[in-house]
Amino acid sequence: MPAPQAPDWRELVQTLELQAHPEGGFYRETWRSAHSVDAASFGRPEAGSRSAATSILFLLPSGHESRLHRVASDELWLHQGGDPCLLSIGDARHELGVAPCLQALVPAGVWQSAKCGEGAHGYTLVACIVVPGFEFQDFELA
Repeated sequence: MPAPQAPDWRELVQTLELQAHPEGGFYRETWRSAHSVDAASFGRPEAGSRSAATSILFLLPSGHESRLHRVASDELWLHQGGDPCLLSIGDARHELGVAPCLQALVPAGVWQSAKCGEGAHGYTLVACIVVPGFEFQDFELA
C-alpha cells in the first residue's frame, strides 16, 4: 500500500483556518492567556496592559518568507511539521526541524525573518509563543 501523500500547503491553510499575515505566510491565533501584565514592565508604559502570553500556528509555503520584523516581546518558535524553518535572529541562523534544533528564542526587540527550507513538503509549520502576549501595535516591519 503506498504511503499517504503529504497535504498541499493550501489544504493546510484551509484545514487549520489560517489567514494571511502582514509579514508573509499564514497564521491563526490559537491561545491568548486570560492573565495580563502591565506593558510598563517591558518598556511600553503607554501601551496599558497585555495578555501574559499568546500562541499562534504559522505556515510558510516554499518560496514565501516572513519579512524582516521585530516585536516588543520574547518569541519562542517551535517546529511543528513540514520542511525545516530557516529562522534568522539578528546575525544568527537556525534550521528548525533538524535535530537538535527544534525550537529557538527570539529575544524582544531583535530583528528576525524566516523562510521555508528545502524538502519534500513545500511548507514549514511552526508554533510561536509570545510573552508578554502579541499585539500588532508592538509589531514593526523593516
